Amino acid sequence: MTELLLLLGLFLLGAGYWQVRRQSEFARRWLEHYCKRRQLQLLSVYRYRYVWQKGRLLAQFRFEFSHDGLQKDEGTLWLAGLRVLDVSLPVLREPPSPML
Repeated sequence: MTELLLLLGLFLLGAGYWQVRRQSEFARRWLEHYCKRRQLQLLSVYRYRYVWQKGRLLAQFRFEFSHDGLQKDEGTLWLAGLRVLDVSLPVLREPPSPML
């Protein structure tokens, strides 16, 4: 009986890890496409936290991007499973004018 519980625990641990990796890969691919459409350069993506909300587990990812190749900004992506709930970007700063 103990061996069966140990095997079940290992199976659940492996399935959880597989789901986390699948969600991370989905987030990266989705953000690459999103940034390409908006002419932004995606620099990095990382999982920030999980939140339990309205009976479901939400994952928040943060990503760094550049709109001019010089400045770096950070946005957030919220996922429920493999479904995108929200993407937020900061107001983009304009580079200083060379005329000043």
